[in-house]
Amino acid sequence: MDKIEICKKLKESTQKILLFDGDKFAGFSGSGIVIKSDGMLLTANHVVAPCAKLINPRIFAHSAGGISHKKTEYRLRLFDVSFDIGMPNFAKPLLIDLAVLMPKEKINDRPYIETENELCVEGQDMFMAGFPDEISPPLNFNRMLNFENSELAKSKEQIEIFFSSFMCLIMIKSGMIGGIQKVNISGKSQIKGFEKDIKANGAVYWIDNGSNHGASGGPVVDVNGKLVGIICEKGLTTQLITENSGIKVPSGATMALSHHLITWALK
Repeated sequence: MDKIEICKKLKESTQKILLFDGDKFAGFSGSGIVIKSDGMLLTANHVVAPCAKLINPRIFAHSAGGISHKKTEYRLRLFDVSFDIGMPNFAKPLLIDLAVLMPKEKINDRPYIETENELCVEGQDMFMAGFPDEISPPLNFNRMLNFENSELAKSKEQIEIFFSSFMCLIMIKSGMIGGIQKVNISGKSQIKGFEKDIKANGAVYWIDNGSNHGASGGPVVDVNGKLVGIICEKGLTTQLITENSGIKVPSGATMALSHHLITWALK
């Protein structure tokens, strides 16, 4: 599959996820990828974790194109999936940073990305996509509009939501898997209080290209256009300020989790 076709598939099936508290945007967003024609979404668990802090949490998602694409409301199907791996040095279960969402209303024909059955190896080329906040649109409404006007100030939140949807830009990047940490888990899994003995074989992939906040939960696909994992975080390194202190700065790498660590539960 060539790059143009892969980018087209990613643009059609990658979703921007927005968390609302009732009818009000809660200020939390991320990315996700449709993995079945019924609209099933795979994302990072930390993207939807703030729902626990909201009074009336609601999850919406839409594809690139903003207001021209209708938002779909989703519900949580699998989240906070953890494993008790039975090791004395682990104080609490191992939480997998992956979650699965389902549309509240039935969908039959949503564009989606197929999942890859095999784990990857170092040196494979990858493509990743998401809606990162590293991109600042040229039409900055804060500079264009005078919010000192009291009437306009009342509508600031609605205007912000409109602009964030209208200027919703998906960013697709390419990179190579430069490092892999295999994750082979055998133990009890907990899914919303349900315990089950399970074996999950997956991996942590380090990709030699950086992603930013907002891209979390976005897809990582191989050269065949198949999903191998989900963006979880950007790699960080320490930049010394003085002899005894330092700050964390982007390392130019992205950490992705293999979808195998959670899609076993969908079979």
